[in-house]
Amino acid sequence: MKFKWVFFLLILSLTALNIHAQNFKLIAKIDTVAKMAQLDNFGNLFIITPANDVLKFNPQGKFLWNYSNKSFGDVSQIDVTDPLRVILYYQIFQQIVVLNNNLSEISNFSFNQNPDVQITQIASANNNGFWVYDQINRELKKLTNIFIDDIKSGNLYQRNGIDMDAIYMLTDEQYVYLNDKKTGVRIFDRFGNFYKTAVVYPTKDFEVNNNEISYYDNDRLLKYNYLTFKLEKITLPDVKNKTSALIRFNRLVILTEKDITLWALENE
Repeated sequence: MKFKWVFFLLILSLTALNIHAQNFKLIAKIDTVAKMAQLDNFGNLFIITPANDVLKFNPQGKFLWNYSNKSFGDVSQIDVTDPLRVILYYQIFQQIVVLNNNLSEISNFSFNQNPDVQITQIASANNNGFWVYDQINRELKKLTNIFIDDIKSGNLYQRNGIDMDAIYMLTDEQYVYLNDKKTGVRIFDRFGNFYKTAVVYPTKDFEVNNNEISYYDNDRLLKYNYLTFKLEKITLPDVKNKTSALIRFNRLVILTEKDITLWALENE
């Protein structure tokens, strides 16, 4: 019965899709191809190139620093939730690398030391810690800054009947968000307890601002409020051959097959 009610609310929100018109001003065009990008709270732009180099640009699109490490293969995730600490994850090698805000390496850790875990997703936590999802044990864990277990959810399938195929992870001050490919965005509190599911299906990554999850889908940037079930479409600038887009606070980034454009939200 509960599933039917949630499904009804989702259908209602999708059929009542609101178009949210916003004006954006072009700040910079960056002639670099990116396979992923992130914005920090200061508006700095971080991109991962197809060669797995990390590039940082200031809020005006000026290049600042780069980082390259060819030892661990493909970068599968970058987290810049803490502007002073950039977290890279190389899933195939089960390797975390932590950089400072100048993209200099300050620490690293390999989960291959424990053959009984398979960490598929990572995210920043407070006190310079880390949230990780262990796919083998179906467990959400918070680690300290020296990678010692701090909080463990226990087996989520046994506790809550949740069998996740997690493809992306993000945190804010209150919650941990896991993109479950099967079910939507699973939301957990800061103690690892399951809170609720936002029934939306980002292809992979997404952003969270307050109670709104924004994500790129089929040439559209969508914004979903998981408390009010309101779904909005953000009108994007007319950029050809878009591959992805993300919005954080007053900055918009659009990735194309050949370059990146950085935009500022103009006051209405």
